[in-house]
Parts: sequence; structure tokens; C-alpha cells
Amino acid sequence: MNQNKIKYAVKSAIGLSMLSVALVGCGSDGKDGEDGENGNIGVDIQQATSLQANILHATVTDGIVAVDFKLENANGVVVSGLESFDDINTLGFGIAKLDALQKRDMHALGQPVTPEQFKGVKPTQWTSYINTVKSANLEHIPEGYNHLAGDQIQANIETSCKTECIEVLEHGTYRYTFSKALSEYEQIEAVNTEFNAELTHRVTLELKPTSTFSAATLINTHYDFVPALDRASEADETRNLVDLQESCIRCHSDDYDSAASKLMMHGSKRIEIENCVVCHTSYSGDPETGATIDFGSMLHRIHDGTYLMAGYGGSVHDYTGTTFPTDMGNCQTCHINENHSPAQAENFQFHRQEACASCHMADFNPVNNAEWLTPPGESKDRGFVGNYFHYYATPELDGVEGADVRGVFENQSCSSCHADDSNPQGAAIFHMAKANETIDVREQYAYELSNGVFDAEAGTLEFTLTWDREQPPHEDSAINAFWINIQAFDGIELVMGPRPDNGPLGRSESRISMNLTGLESNENLAAIIEGSSITYTISGITSDSIHTQISDLGQGFIDGKLMVCAQGSERVPAPTATIDCERLESDPYNFELAVKGNKASFSVDGSSINMRPIVASEEKCAACHGEQADFSISHIAKYADRAPDNSCGTCHSAEPNTAVNLADGSCVACHNGTGAPGHKYYDFSQGFDFKVMIHGIHSDNRAKYTSGNGRDKTQGDITYPTDAADCAACHDQGQLTLANLADTPPTLSKDGTYSPTVAACASCHAPTAEGNSAVISHFESNGGVYQGSEGSYQLGSESCATCHAEGKSFGVDKVHPTNYK
Repeated sequence: MNQNKIKYAVKSAIGLSMLSVALVGCGSDGKDGEDGENGNIGVDIQQATSLQANILHATVTDGIVAVDFKLENANGVVVSGLESFDDINTLGFGIAKLDALQKRDMHALGQPVTPEQFKGVKPTQWTSYINTVKSANLEHIPEGYNHLAGDQIQANIETSCKTECIEVLEHGTYRYTFSKALSEYEQIEAVNTEFNAELTHRVTLELKPTSTFSAATLINTHYDFVPALDRASEADETRNLVDLQESCIRCHSDDYDSAASKLMMHGSKRIEIENCVVCHTSYSGDPETGATIDFGSMLHRIHDGTYLMAGYGGSVHDYTGTTFPTDMGNCQTCHINENHSPAQAENFQFHRQEACASCHMADFNPVNNAEWLTPPGESKDRGFVGNYFHYYATPELDGVEGADVRGVFENQSCSSCHADDSNPQGAAIFHMAKANETIDVREQYAYELSNGVFDAEAGTLEFTLTWDREQPPHEDSAINAFWINIQAFDGIELVMGPRPDNGPLGRSESRISMNLTGLESNENLAAIIEGSSITYTISGITSDSIHTQISDLGQGFIDGKLMVCAQGSERVPAPTATIDCERLESDPYNFELAVKGNKASFSVDGSSINMRPIVASEEKCAACHGEQADFSISHIAKYADRAPDNSCGTCHSAEPNTAVNLADGSCVACHNGTGAPGHKYYDFSQGFDFKVMIHGIHSDNRAKYTSGNGRDKTQGDITYPTDAADCAACHDQGQLTLANLADTPPTLSKDGTYSPTVAACASCHAPTAEGNSAVISHFESNGGVYQGSEGSYQLGSESCATCHAEGKSFGVDKVHPTNYK
């Protein structure tokens, strides 16, 4: 027998013998051969590169709150080890109840008053069980605020207990038990913190593992529950007014790993609105300045550029330079109430003292106007807001247009503003009147332009307007003007010359602007009406420059802008209605509104043309600036120095809402590099070309200039709410291919010629030549022109797209922190 086989046989015999002994010794349990229990699978929190938390349950027993929650990573793998992570940076829990509104008595700073003093219907508000009274640090009081400094109540969360309050329920599932019963936290007489198990409660969790920030491991979450029912709250039992993504992230960034400004506060620990409101309560204030830190009121004033407070460590948070990109008076910019919005989205309509004061006293200077804290004469003291707002406020200076606050107050018609059964919307009925009417009018006056046909021999252009209203535009007294603009198109850019004159065609060298309301008096305009279609014919386009351009190019665009006179709000607004334009001047509560339609094309044979490429997102522009954004203030005639030979006001009225779409090429018709007169008067750093101007404004690189009437027409100091280098903030994926950009005309400025791609890039990277020699050298070595002489750029000579087109190795989307979602 082979020696190895002998050794193997001996070993096998010994093994079997030992196994027999072992089985005899232990006996048989009848489960021979089954697998043992699985070991715990997971990742330790100190090694986790991502974290997610899910609060499972919360209870209040004998006043002590316990919260059960589970930790996982982004892949759903259990995260363990929290209970032993003694060096964790942040682990905090908050607890609040949803109860009657408690507000500050702003006349005696810091002392809430009782709900019995309120007028009308009030929404419920979060009241934290954890509060303290903060005294002013005398060394941190900003200059001039000494008389407003004083004790203030501030809500808080529990952050000191950390892992000492943690127990493990099972692998990756934990229980946090608050260190005290609710009644054992500091009790402040002015704040009602009595526990009521029938009320909705909210627990909040914030967790940040280390001092080094990572968006992937930062946790903010909450859980709403009713202790008496031992269950989570239904949607209509809690209070969520604004959705972070829907409202705030429209303009701000949630790319928390980016270096740019972002919605992340308190040491990069807090990002969720639902957590914020538990501490930023209606009764909380800043002891150094007396400023409210109520969440809604604080945000109103920040966005309005009127907020200043002294934060932790005495750092002054000064938001008085904040710029807001749309109408601050339109609540619905942020308070979006649609089917997918939070259940309580409409609750913003109910008035609160702090919320009203945040806008209606926005210009109140507590340093220079301290006497406004005192009621006039023998009048009854109605508090800080009442003293000023009810006695002194005027619609022109302080109120929403149409809200005659003082008149309502003197007539004792409080329910006009203070919600009750007769007016459940309260003051919101005034705030929303203009915004709602704007929406309604744009729906009522919606129109569509058809593609047209240009007859070069006859000199006529024919197109059709789809019009669902009973009266045609020239008979509708609510229409102030209905401008149709016609421009030639060379396949890449609109051909644009100086602004039109006032002749019957309103023509310039390369554009016709015609008012359809002048049908009966304009011999060059004819119409055939058939049902909801009106076919217009513009004649007299004879042998001149625009006739030649259209004939040679054979194509162009038709663009419309309809100006409607609308009825503003009165003391109690009437239902939406348009008005006779003759009332526009006599009634200050009426306004003019622009309605933009589609951009149509025309050709010599009626065939469709390739539309001008869309290189920016209208939806993203509207997210911050609103649909059909209003930039009328930038175009009014008194800034005639901007184009001394032909003011912008020729086409753009000084009335409100002379709106345009921002991305469809309407703006580029004037704001281009060569056609409009703006390039003659301004340097590149004050760029008139649309791409240069928009990049410069958003990156705050556009130089300031002073108008001829001595006013500082500032377009610097823009507080852009996200990363100005994030191309995705304005552009959709696929819009930055730079296709044919090098073939477009250069940008002409007072200080020279800039090739098209260079103009776009230099608006941020080299708005002036000073200190940017390396950047300029890069431009010029790749065929670009920077401050060249007129005629120095040959179309197509730039090679920028070779490396920097979207998707390339050094594409603009790669070299910028572009965050497409």
C-alpha cells in the first residue's frame, strides 16, 4: 500500500472515532447539519461614507421623550456603533408641540403675550419645550442698537447628552431618551410649555459625525406624532408650509459639497426647514439687536434686504445688501400652493405680527426711528406693529398696492385684514390679488402666432393669430398695445439694427414693429377675421434694407407682446377683471401687464425654418425671476444716456410688467454684440451683449455705471443665491455644445472687439484686461479676439469648442462645478 494512503487512512479512522465520541457525549438535537445563525452585517458609523436616518417611533412616558430610529448607509446597509462613538461631533434632538400661536410683545422686548389678545383666526405654531432666556452680550451689540438690546427668549434642542442617551435596540436600530422630563427643562413664565398628549408633537434629529463636513453623512430629519394616539401624525395634523425643494432650491443650491453659498447654517449642521422651525419660533428673538428670529419673518426680511442680527460669538449677520430677483410683494414666489404642496401650504395667508412687520416695517430704522416704538398721543397701545402700521402706514410707502391700511383701521373694519369667518384669507387677499390677476389675465389673453409667408415681389408678410376672445385686439379696450416684431434671420442669429421709428411700419434697418390695435388707422395693416383666427397682412415692405435682408435670407421670426390693462386690488379686491386703459393713469391700483406668445417663423415659400438654437433654460430663468419676468425698470426712457440717439423707452414702456421671455431670443434681438447701439457707449465690463450682460450680472462682475440724470444705475453687488460657476443653474444638459458659436458675430464694445466665445467666457474670467493676461493669452492662442480692432475677428476662427464644448475632456461642464440634476 502506498505510504501516503496509509497515513490518510489512519487520519480518517482517528477523525471518525473522535466524531463518534463527540456525538455520544453531546447527544443528538435532531437538527444535525443546519446552518448556524447569521452574523451581523453592516458598517461602523466611523467608517461610513454615507448616512441615512429613519425615525421609527416616538413616545412620551411620564414626561420623558424616547425616540427610536434606524441608521443605514446610502445602499441600505445597516450602520452600527453609534452608541460607542464618544467623539461624535454633533448628535442633537429637539422636541416641540403644535399649539396656539405665541408671539413676542415687541414693545416690551422678549415677552410673549397670551392668545386671548389676538384678533381673528390664527394658525397653530411650534412651541419648543427647550427654551432659555438669553441676555445681550454688551460687547456684541452693533453700533446704534443699544436701546433695542435686551433679554430675549430662544428655543433650542438637546445637544449635550449625545451617546450617553443612546441605547441599542437591535443591530443598527437605536433609542434616544431625552435627559430630562419635559417639565424639568427651564420653565419660562411667558411661554406655555405644558404637555398635552392630544396635540401633534415633533421630534427632530441632527447628526454630524465629524467636524469635517460631508453632505453624504449629514443627517437632518424629523418625526411628527400624537402621543395620546401613539402614532405618527396625518398630513393635515401637522404644520408644513413650504417644501424645501419646490420653493427654496428653485434658486438656492442643495449641492452642499460645493464651495458656493448654500442653504446650510449653524456650523454646516442644519439644512432642513422642518428642523429649523422648531427653534426659529414666533416668540424667539436676538438679544443684541431685538431682531426676530421667527423663521418666516426672518426669511422675509433677509430676502427683502432689511435684516441684521448678531449671531453666535458676536458675528454680525448683515443681509441688508441682499438682492431679490423678482417681486418681493408676491407671496406665491415662495409660498406655492398646488396639489403636490404641503397640506398646510395655504396657512401662510393667516397674519402674524412678526410676519406682517417683516415686510410692512422693512424700511423702519430702529436706530433713527426709535420713537415709533411709542404710540402717538393718547392712542391705545397696539404693540410695535400696530403703532406704526395702523397709525402711520400708507399704501404708497408701506402697504401692498390697494391695501388702504390706515383707512381700514380707522373704519374699524379689522376683518378686512385679520382673518375671520367673513374673510378667511385675511391680509393675504391683498397680497395675492395682483399675482392672481396676472395669472388669470395671461390665461384669458393667451394667443398663438402661426408661421408666415413673405412675398418679396409684393412686399407683404402674411401670418395668422389664433385668438379665442370675442373682440379682436383692435376693439378690446383692455388692450393697450399688441406689438408684433418681425426680424430677418440668417440661420444663426437674428439680424438686428437700430430701434424702429414711429412711421406706419415702425421699421428700422432690419426690424418691423407693428401695433395690431392700430388696424383701422394703419394703411399697411389688414386683417381677415374667421372665427378664432385672424389673418393679418402687413404691406409696404418695399425695396429698402429690411426688404433686401428678408429677400436675401428668405426667412425670419415673428414675435408678439400684448399689453393688457388690468384691475388691481381695492380695499377688498373684486374678482379678477380687465379694465378700460383710460383708467390706467387715473387709478394707481391698476397696472399694465405683458402677455408673451410663441415665437413663430416666416419664409418666402411658407416652409418652416430651423429655429434659433435655445442655449438657456426658460424654466430655470423663471424659477428665480418668475414667468415672463419684468425688467421694465431697466428699459425706461429716463436712462436715455444708455442710447442717446434712440432710447430703450421707444419700445419699452415705463409701466410695470413689460415682460419678456428670457431664453427664446427676444432679449437677444436688442442685446446682441453688433446690432444695438449699446456697444457704442459702454466698455465690455458693462456689457450690453446678452450673454456678456447675464454672465456679468450673475457673477457680480458687471461694472457699475451712472446714468445721465445723476442716479447710480447699479448692476453690481448682486447676491447670487448659488454658485455662479454652476452652468446647470441656467443651462440644461446639451445646451453648452458651443455648436456654431464661433460662426456668430463678435461682440463690439467701446473698448474693442471680442470674439463670440471669448465674450461669453471673459464676462466672468476677464471682464477687464487688468490682471488677466494669462487668460487673455489663452483666448488669443486659440483663435480668439480680446479687445481687438473692429473687423479683426474672422467668423469661425475660434477653436474653443475643440476642448471646451460640453462633454469634451475640458468641456465647460467639466471645468466648472456643473451640477445637472
